[in-house]
Amino acid sequence: MKLKKLAAGFACVAGVIIVGILSFLGRPEFGDLPSGQRLESIQASPHWQNGQFQNLEDAPVMTPVEGEDTNRIAATWKFLFGDKTGLVPPAPMVSEKTDLKQLPADKDISVWLGHSSYYLQLQGHSILIDPVFGDHASPISFINKAFPGSNVYSADDMPEIDVLLMSHDHWDHLDYPTIMALKDKVKVVVCPLGVGAYFEQWGFDMSKVHEADWDTEVKLADNLSVFVLPAQHFSGRLLKQNQTLWCSFALITPARKVFLSGICNEK
Repeated sequence: MKLKKLAAGFACVAGVIIVGILSFLGRPEFGDLPSGQRLESIQASPHWQNGQFQNLEDAPVMTPVEGEDTNRIAATWKFLFGDKTGLVPPAPMVSEKTDLKQLPADKDISVWLGHSSYYLQLQGHSILIDPVFGDHASPISFINKAFPGSNVYSADDMPEIDVLLMSHDHWDHLDYPTIMALKDKVKVVVCPLGVGAYFEQWGFDMSKVHEADWDTEVKLADNLSVFVLPAQHFSGRLLKQNQTLWCSFALITPARKVFLSGICNEK
């Protein structure tokens, strides 16, 4: 009888844990994997092979280092919870905050906002790349935190955004709270194949979302074209990787050509 009660208790606890995990994974920031017509477009891409997107040149996600464990799970654990000695600044970083709303509209300008986030003005167009304005780039507040002093900008500091460029779906590039805070300011989104599924789930007007394969021109105005180009990287927000594409961008105006790799130096 006691064993039955004990088993029932364990089953109840296990059920609560499973429900909690499923509820957590069902949060909107995790997004949904591409399906339907979007998935058909993905599968028609020449860069989709063996059930996932592929780089143009094969390269390991992790480079072996002598004396270190290259097991993916072990490396991830070390990245999240390992010794951070020498990896974290001992004092808040010194940042100079620019008033983006007061920049002269007729000037071509680039402002680094931290990590892989940039604000550009080109030919009078305001362009925002991979914005992350929170204090952590993960679904859990104490993981992958920004260095103090490095995240001085917020969505409120942004002017109206003519073009939002999103290079891929990693947490430190596609940040749900930031995107939702910017939603009403963004006129057009340009992203690689599959990433549009997040914007659709998050309630964006999909007529304003341009989702493209590599080597595609998205002409947004007579004086601005965005080229979606290859990048050497990978994608994924949970366990299943490379179900959405990653990319670099080239911005072409009559006066300038700007290349954005779309990928930060990640370790």
